[in-house]
Amino acid sequence: MEYNDYELLELFEDEPIVMVDEQTGWFTYSKRDDLGFELVLTMLVIEGRCIVSLSYEKHKGAIFDFDLKGIEKIKGENNRLNISGNDGNTEVEISFKPHFGLKTVKLCDAK
Repeated sequence: MEYNDYELLELFEDEPIVMVDEQTGWFTYSKRDDLGFELVLTMLVIEGRCIVSLSYEKHKGAIFDFDLKGIEKIKGENNRLNISGNDGNTEVEISFKPHFGLKTVKLCDAK
């Protein structure tokens, strides 16, 4: 899985939480906006997998929770998080400003 630490740091405005240790390649980034929404990106780099969820402080449970497999690239630029899968089978684009929003969602199960 290809990603740039600095792009994600700039987008989430904080360092990731390292789950277990750096060698496991398991990192969690999160960001809360001023309205009480929280976006969480958990990357399992070695597995080529990431989990993206959005929750709201006054809502029980997640608004959405995607478990994406076969991820090739994660890019953070222009206040957007772009997640691309192998062969274009998965594509998710989440905007961060002015508030979190799904711009593109393409989820296909490549069998």
